[in-house]
Parts: sequence; C-alpha cells; structure tokens
Amino acid sequence: MDEDWALLLSFFPAGWRGMATDSGALKGLRKDKSPENLLRTLLIHLGCGHSLRETVVRAKEAGIADLSDVALLKRLRKSKNWLYAMCVALFQERGVAVSSSESFQVRAFDATTVKEPGKTGSLWQIHYSVSLPSLSCDYFKLTETEGVGTGESFSQFAIQDGDYVLADRGYSTANGIHHATERQSFITVRVNLVL
Repeated sequence: MDEDWALLLSFFPAGWRGMATDSGALKGLRKDKSPENLLRTLLIHLGCGHSLRETVVRAKEAGIADLSDVALLKRLRKSKNWLYAMCVALFQERGVAVSSSESFQVRAFDATTVKEPGKTGSLWQIHYSVSLPSLSCDYFKLTETEGVGTGESFSQFAIQDGDYVLADRGYSTANGIHHATERQSFITVRVNLVL
C-alpha cells in the first residue's frame, strides 16, 4: 500500500501540501494535521466509492486517521477548495488554461443513483454536468429512478448552441443524440454496443 501511495504522490501537482494549508482544509484538525493522511482518507472515500462509515473504518485500520463519519463529512466540505486547487494545478502543469470563457464550452455529463438514509430510503437519480477545465458544476437535476424520462439521456440537460459535450455510453441513444445535435452542440459519447 505504501509503495502505491508513493507512486500516486508523484502525480500530484507541485505544492499540493501547501495548497491544503492555504485553502483551509487543515484548519480545525485536532489530532493529525498531516495533509497526506487527510488526502489518503478522502481518496478512500472519493476514489474507491466507500461510504463515510466504511471509509473511517478503513482509515483507522490502516493507521491513517481516527475520526467519525460525521467528522469526515465536515472535513470533506472543508477540503473542497483544496481539491479544486489541486485539479486546476494539474491542468496548468499540463498546459491547459483554466478559463471561465464561454466561447468554448466543454461539458461532461453523468448521472448517479443516491439513496436516502434508513431501511426504507427512497432512490433518486442525480443528473449533473461539469464544465471543463474549470471543474465547476453547471447543471444539476434530481429525478426518480423509475418511469418515463428518468434515465441517462441528453434530454435531461439544458444544452446550449455550440456546447461540446462528453458523455458515457449510457447516453448513446438515438433520441438523446438527436436532442443534443438539434441544439447545434457537438458530442463525444462512447458507443453502446448492447442495444
């Protein structure tokens, strides 16, 4: 695990530890003020998709962090600007200018299912769009998970003339592609071979 972490560290932008301090991500940490341990814990949750509870158990077992799931959620919220700054720095290191210019609007579309807490929690579908390379969420919609008009489709989104849209194969449907191209947008979508 440590060997893999060292490799992963080599991909982080220069000065990423300082970004943690500058952004306030470490502010209020009582026990371990290590940006490395905080980032490792956040990546267990974000990168592996584990719940907050499972993340804190794994982090404690690995000796990385000892905190509650509620504390991790608060820390995740405080780390928003840090994670954003790291992403922007990675873009800049690779020569990609981060701009809010509307002249070239690239958007990545996706959807995910979320469940309300509890045994009888309802399921919901979140449809969202992220502008690239600014990484800002520019569209968000909540629908039911079953029924007409609830699945992954370009028709879930407000698409503007000239948008460049990236999407996964769930969006590779004739109706959805027609909806996007009808609005004079350009799309890149993985082909869905299972129709």
